[in-house]
Amino acid sequence: MYRYFAATVFATVGLFWAGRDVLAEDAAQPTYVVTYMEIAPGLVSEARPLITAYGADARKASGAVEVDALERIGYPNHFALIEQWQSPGAKQAFASTEAATKFRAALGRLQSAAYDERLHSALSVGPSKEASPDALVILTHVDLIPTSVDVGVGKVKAFVEQGRGARGNLRFDVLTQASRKNHMTIVESWDAPASKDAWISTPAARSFREDLQPMSGSLYDERAYKTLR
Repeated sequence: MYRYFAATVFATVGLFWAGRDVLAEDAAQPTYVVTYMEIAPGLVSEARPLITAYGADARKASGAVEVDALERIGYPNHFALIEQWQSPGAKQAFASTEAATKFRAALGRLQSAAYDERLHSALSVGPSKEASPDALVILTHVDLIPTSVDVGVGKVKAFVEQGRGARGNLRFDVLTQASRKNHMTIVESWDAPASKDAWISTPAARSFREDLQPMSGSLYDERAYKTLR
């Protein structure tokens, strides 16, 4: 009886420590945040410096790896943020600061739609390269139907990893949305629009889009941005 009790206690303790290890590992995982902002057209001049200042403040915060503030090309009232943090806790800590809370409050009165912040984890992230301030940045939302998630994820991952070798590519990553495993965000950066155009004209890129279409739950939502400064 004693041996059974002792074994149970040791097993419970082992599970407790294993659980702590898992939580610690999760807490240390890099966190990516992609945010879309739509501003009332007449208030863009007020929003732009607020978003620029948020990016500058976030880059100086503890645990920040990279923060990019973007303005959508052709839609001057659409903005985006791409953030990378060392852990979810680092992002949460900055979100609680006075700078972040004041930003959200000030931006709120300028918005024409909800502040669309989406947390992600890395699916396939390549080595960072120094990008020009004039680089073309592409954000693409990919939505897979539930029955095709495994196959679709594999195709997206292969497409991204192949694209990193294209001429003029500076970044080609794919992130998985934390709340929906069938939703992903592809993040691209190119030295010039011509380089992006050349890539999407390749047989590999055309084949990927054709193969992905039957697995898609919504439009392949690709948006072009420039760095906000």
